[in-house]
Amino acid sequence: MRIARTVLLLAAGCAWFAPAAGAQTPQTPPDKGFTLHEQRAVDRFVVQRWVSEASPDVSPAGFCECITLVYEGNRQVLNLGLDVGLTSVTSVGDVTGDRLAELVISGNSGGAHCCQSTSIYSVEGAMLQPLLSLNTDDCSGELIDLDKNGTIEFSTCDASFKYAFCSFAFTPFPPVVFAYDRRKGEFALATPRYARHLQLQSAREARKAMAEYPDEPEILRCSALGPALGLIYTGRVAQGQTLFRQLYRGPDAAAVELKAMEMARASAMWVAR
Repeated sequence: MRIARTVLLLAAGCAWFAPAAGAQTPQTPPDKGFTLHEQRAVDRFVVQRWVSEASPDVSPAGFCECITLVYEGNRQVLNLGLDVGLTSVTSVGDVTGDRLAELVISGNSGGAHCCQSTSIYSVEGAMLQPLLSLNTDDCSGELIDLDKNGTIEFSTCDASFKYAFCSFAFTPFPPVVFAYDRRKGEFALATPRYARHLQLQSAREARKAMAEYPDEPEILRCSALGPALGLIYTGRVAQGQTLFRQLYRGPDAAAVELKAMEMARASAMWVAR
């Protein structure tokens, strides 16, 4: 069976177009046996998709055996290699302060439960500076100005708890925020700083779910973990632990709390206040 590869997703305000005669961007095949399928402009960049001549079909969903290239003018910025899953090349407004848009690469491997990835690059002249490179598993991500100060944050969640205490449908996915750190020159974990800008699951919502499934231990424990982990991930650890103890009184409550705290502290997506 041929391995499914991806087409680049359309970004808002961008359109695919046939290569124009005399275009400044080179049209050099990235490898033998690949032909230019289409290209598009993303801010000041040009994104090319080269499809395999041996397997030229592009599915309606956008899967293909393709290689993706990113140019700025006549200079190649990135060769993303053979596409795996769904890949989106977009841009976001200036984050670093150089007055230039940043390049964003988002990936989805396809399938029911995996895997999302996001990379952000600052491109200034010949300099390609990675600002964020993150695999977020089942959690999607959003570039959003949470605190409305004119600078974009990356908002996502932590998928560490899936299947740990209950089925996927009831698994808690606590919030995670990465913010650009000018001292480090990259995005860094900063979830507690944005606590008041995040919509967390409430204790009321948890109690409602628990009332609907009073005889389902897995649902009871995960319903309680949802709002508790929301507090724990936004810097209010003691408050989150207290809420969990109030909501969940099962015989395994102490063990669940201990394991959940161990998992949170071991996760690369958690940071203390």
